[in-house]
Amino acid sequence: MVSFTQLPIEVVDLIIIMLAISTNGAREIATISATCKLFKNLAERAHVLREVNFRCLALTEDFSMHHHPKDLLCVCTQIGNQAAKNIFAKALLYDDWWFKQLIVESNQEALDLRVSYSGLLDYHSIVRSFIRHGSCADMVKMYEYLLNYVISFVGYKVASRFGILDAIYTMCFEMFKIIKEHHRRSLGSPRDPDVYTTKLNYQVREERKKVIVIFDQLFPCRPV
Repeated sequence: MVSFTQLPIEVVDLIIIMLAISTNGAREIATISATCKLFKNLAERAHVLREVNFRCLALTEDFSMHHHPKDLLCVCTQIGNQAAKNIFAKALLYDDWWFKQLIVESNQEALDLRVSYSGLLDYHSIVRSFIRHGSCADMVKMYEYLLNYVISFVGYKVASRFGILDAIYTMCFEMFKIIKEHHRRSLGSPRDPDVYTTKLNYQVREERKKVIVIFDQLFPCRPV
């Protein structure tokens, strides 16, 4: 039997990519990387990290297990993995001090190494990305945290004047109605959960856009 290290690099690369995009991709990549140096080195390439599936962490509210700068979630966020950024954004919205400090320290280290500004992490860019790409279920769940995030930076009066509080409410309320209606229609009928979730997330586009437009006025940042 041919061992993993004896396989052609093209085959190994395909195996890693397929593993990364699987439902438990993040967990599998982290587990195998801890025991196989070759696998770890190959899995740490940017094109692999951008594809890692974080569905197994989508429902987590305890981010303490990821409090390490080399944690897969943190590394993938910095590489630009959207699923990782969505979870990272939720940690910021939950006011997780460690993740906030990671941004400060990572940016300072990058500046010391003279990395361009485009290579820096940014609170508002990550949250903006979550508003743009986050699932409907996550957006509804994070409704109050989104409001608190905005108010904590610009204050209630400014947020109200710009209309972002109402925009967030409308967006989340429309998402809630759509989720509720889909649940009602799908009772008793088998569905592919991935197709179902994807279909939901492509709706309420105009409401998302409105929030993004106002968000950009309040927090000029690098779009992600």
